[in-house]
Amino acid sequence: MKKLYLLLLMALSLGSASLSRAQDTSRLYDIGKESMYFPHHYQKYHVQTGLGLFFTKLPFDWVENALEAPLIDLHLTFGLPAGFSLEGNFNTIFVSNQVSLGARWNYIHRNFSFNLGYDLGYSLGIMTFAGFKNTGMVLTQYPNFSIGFKTKTLAFTFKGEAVTILWGEMKTGENLMVSSTNFFDGVTAAIYLEQRIFKKKVLIIGFKDNYVKYYWPAWMVFTTFNRYYHIPELQILWVL
Repeated sequence: MKKLYLLLLMALSLGSASLSRAQDTSRLYDIGKESMYFPHHYQKYHVQTGLGLFFTKLPFDWVENALEAPLIDLHLTFGLPAGFSLEGNFNTIFVSNQVSLGARWNYIHRNFSFNLGYDLGYSLGIMTFAGFKNTGMVLTQYPNFSIGFKTKTLAFTFKGEAVTILWGEMKTGENLMVSSTNFFDGVTAAIYLEQRIFKKKVLIIGFKDNYVKYYWPAWMVFTTFNRYYHIPELQILWVL
């Protein structure tokens, strides 16, 4: 957990240092048009790309330490007419992978905004080394909403999700160990800060709390512990 706090402090320090440099040229700049999490009317038929990392701290019941290697985070948005947009994510740490795709309807009024969305995620876990031959596959739905507020160079967004496991399967070799379908997994709450660094480049810092039973990066312990856990995430994303 100390590593998460240190990384968050470093990211906030970087953002604060860049704010003073951005103020002189911010009069004509609107971060609402360049952000990824702040709900707004995305440029029609335009793909926006963000690349970064996210760090997590797993419960002590599962492992004694946090994942030492961060997960790679690729985030995409695609603007559509009438305030609609598509959003996709790809996260990987090689043994744990998830791809998700969803739709959003966005509404903005002056400096405030709101959206409703739905994501469908497919997780694939593969562990075929050190004597292991385990695989896991999970299909998850994430209905969600976001509320945002912005200034010229800063955007703040709160995002909430409900998590439902539609289907899950765990195998050891050719043996089916676990098969589960259609159960409520929990909820998530996240806060994202998006800040202009220079020109149209934006840095995103996010903190997310997953209150869930099943957490896809830790697919190896799927259904082993039948209780809810708070699992924090720290995300650092650079809009390309």
